[in-house]
Amino acid sequence: MGNVVIGRLDKIDEWTTDAPITKSSEIKPDGNETVFLSSQDFDKRRFGGKDVRLFVPSELADDCKDLSDVSVYFDLELYPFFQKIKEGMKSEEKPRGVLRMRRKVLEEEGDSVMIGDLFVLSALVGEPAEAMVKRTRGEVRPSHVILTVDFGGGTMGHLEYTFASEREKIEFEWSGIKRIIEFDSDEMTPLTPDGLTTLPLSYSVDAILSGAHSADDGLLQSLNKYRSLLNGGGWR
Repeated sequence: MGNVVIGRLDKIDEWTTDAPITKSSEIKPDGNETVFLSSQDFDKRRFGGKDVRLFVPSELADDCKDLSDVSVYFDLELYPFFQKIKEGMKSEEKPRGVLRMRRKVLEEEGDSVMIGDLFVLSALVGEPAEAMVKRTRGEVRPSHVILTVDFGGGTMGHLEYTFASEREKIEFEWSGIKRIIEFDSDEMTPLTPDGLTTLPLSYSVDAILSGAHSADDGLLQSLNKYRSLLNGGGWR
């Protein structure tokens, strides 16, 4: 059984990917081969009855819930910078503090990126006890969303999103009791490709294969709860 990864090729760091991958529109993975398909080419009807392991970004989770052997990945969780931040925060017995994040993402990603971020951050600092959502009017471009989240246990989150047709950007800050951790993707200047340097907002196919979550009922229910939270339905 082979692997099929659905996603954006511009986010894949091929220099740090060890898994053999084929970029193709054909779905014929064999053995340990991994076929990478663009999200734009995704059509779930092509996977019915296929003996493959399917890895999809979080925005496609609901579309694939009736397929078998599906795993879901979240880009924030896979970024190397976030893995290092997570290690630093988990070194504290119980992370408590203020988490601030600013993200500029593509306009078409919509709420899916915020839902995915809440899933990833909640696994790190706790489930939201309360949240407030402020959005710009629908006709405003670029659009903005601010989330103020009480993660419980003395941890607050302030998450700002700008949706624009520009390059992506992330600023992240954790102000804990014992340490402050900061990251700004604009301040990360990678070396030339010959240096095999991991780009700040990219990840390897290996990271997707090892870090994706099974698309079971528990995961889908969690994503639906965060979707309800963003739409003013509250947390239940």
